[in-house]
Amino acid sequence: MAGHIRKKKLKNGHVWQVVVETGTELNGKRKRIYRNVRGTKSEAQKVLAALLTELDSGTYVEPDKITLGEYLRDWMQTYVEPNLSPTTVDSYRINVEKHIIPRIGHIKLQELKPMHLQKFYHALMQNGRSDGKGGLSPRSVRYVHRNIHEALEHAVRMQMLTRNVADLVTLPKVRPYKAKVYDEGQLIKLINSSQGTDMELPIALSVALGLRRGELLGLRWSDINFEAKTARISNNLVITRRGVLDKSPKSESSNRTIDLPESLITVLKRHLRLQKENRLKLGSAYHDGDYVCCKPDGSPYNPGYISKKFAKFLKKNGLPHIRLHDLRHSNATLMLKYGVQPKVASSRLGHSTISITLDLYSHVLSEMQKEVAEKFDEGIFSKLSM
Repeated sequence: MAGHIRKKKLKNGHVWQVVVETGTELNGKRKRIYRNVRGTKSEAQKVLAALLTELDSGTYVEPDKITLGEYLRDWMQTYVEPNLSPTTVDSYRINVEKHIIPRIGHIKLQELKPMHLQKFYHALMQNGRSDGKGGLSPRSVRYVHRNIHEALEHAVRMQMLTRNVADLVTLPKVRPYKAKVYDEGQLIKLINSSQGTDMELPIALSVALGLRRGELLGLRWSDINFEAKTARISNNLVITRRGVLDKSPKSESSNRTIDLPESLITVLKRHLRLQKENRLKLGSAYHDGDYVCCKPDGSPYNPGYISKKFAKFLKKNGLPHIRLHDLRHSNATLMLKYGVQPKVASSRLGHSTISITLDLYSHVLSEMQKEVAEKFDEGIFSKLSM
């Protein structure tokens, strides 16, 4: 493959023009690549060498006028929507349409620089919220970055880019989230306050089993084995643009069977009777989705609605504010404090590895060290002649 450099005169000076012969078109016209270099001939020679290397290795990408915004919308349509889950598609679309395209979507894809992304992330930190009330959290900015990185990585695979510039930016640091948990006394007050209300069953299941919100709302009566006293966790209820949908849990380890406390079985049987009564009262108007936690007409809860409902319940009953998901953390914390082996706790929680459980609840293990020291005193050193 031939290439050469020539001096080209301009009105305000000159440039070194790099020319590479790449073949012949069908009409017999020679195909060439041109690059203008404002600088020294030595710099132009480096551009020529780089072009020849890219062409030889098959990494050369023809310059294109497509903008980042146009590319992202095409990427969403041709790759994201056909291959990823509805919830992931929705979250990507929010980031693409609300954050990325309005701010940097006009930049040509092949002209996107690390500097553009760095300034974009800084702007999101300052005033990225759609309600105009400040910036996004570092965690949210990192999620936007992850979407951009995946999109650009796809462009590299499609040979639209030679490298992923998102690899070169510095991301904001995220402070590890420290979950708020209830102790035994607060959980007892919570459960007592919920008795006889429509929050009794969601709270009892969350406290006793440590389910994720989607698992809690996706649980069906067909998953409950009253004879074996177990619950099969194999469904996850999520909200998408198409409404509430069922999907498989996030990982294979999330598909699990959990033993049920006897007291929880009593609560489940009572609510099953109430649902059967509602079914008889409403007749054909009853939504028979077989959901354990549902509205009086049997229809599923919107995950966001149940979280707000839980927050209002806490406020009404004078209980400290925590998220519904924090009942899962409370369950895990108590399991470890009660001496449940981390492997067993990990299995009940549906973690893919025991290390996830240990990392998340290391603060509990740290608190237990004092207890370990005391046990050594009681078991060995207190019996020595010293």
